[in-house]
Amino acid sequence: MGDWTARRILKELSDEELRHRILSTFFRKGEDHAREIAISVLSRSLRFREGTLRKAPADRKAELLASRLSAPDLEESLEMALMTYHTSEARVMLGEFLDYWKIPHEDGSIEVEDYEPPTAESVDEAVAALRDRFPPREIAVYLATAGLLMGGTIPQWREATWPAVSRLASDL
Repeated sequence: MGDWTARRILKELSDEELRHRILSTFFRKGEDHAREIAISVLSRSLRFREGTLRKAPADRKAELLASRLSAPDLEESLEMALMTYHTSEARVMLGEFLDYWKIPHEDGSIEVEDYEPPTAESVDEAVAALRDRFPPREIAVYLATAGLLMGGTIPQWREATWPAVSRLASDL
């Protein structure tokens, strides 16, 4: 089925409401530098003046970013949006998954270098244990994001999370 890129996560796993929450969270709470890069790329793509776009409300910037999901030069900004959402708005869910896997963290941020990444079996067990607490769509987006962001340096994250994402996606 292919890799779960940020663009694919936002298009295929997120519905319109969740996609908007993720992208608007990025413009409200994301790191200044990451937001500035997104505004610069987005303004060029849309042929808007940067100053005009910078002054727009977070919800409007989120709508404009959502309209450009296919733009390859925005992939890094979309990854940052997913990370920002999970470390702020979805921090409780993120923390509960990390707790289930016994990965030390501080409010969802992994604070140690040496830990055992989850296995495919432990991901499935965590999904079963936490499915009543969190919507399946949000779980799928989280697991796909974890595989994407953590899997670049620790491939076991992708191997463990992405099969569960594919199963969850078939039910969305």
